[in-house]
Amino acid sequence: MAAPERLNVLLSRARNALIVIGNFKTFLASRKAKTVWHPLLDLLTKGGHLYDGFLLKCERHPSRKMIVRQPQEFDTELS
Repeated sequence: MAAPERLNVLLSRARNALIVIGNFKTFLASRKAKTVWHPLLDLLTKGGHLYDGFLLKCERHPSRKMIVRQPQEFDTELS
């Protein structure tokens, strides 16, 4: 994903969320990182849109939020 146009298509298709599974440092180490990935990461960081896990919110209790980092946390946090 080295072309800014492809990143634009990726972001325009994400309607509710964009989930990156893996290490974002891999993208930042790419040869096009300065023109493609660093601006995106800066934008997401400034907006407070980066989480170290999945941000979950209860539909019935919107003030109840949690970040799940491990698969087993889905069972313990959501029960």
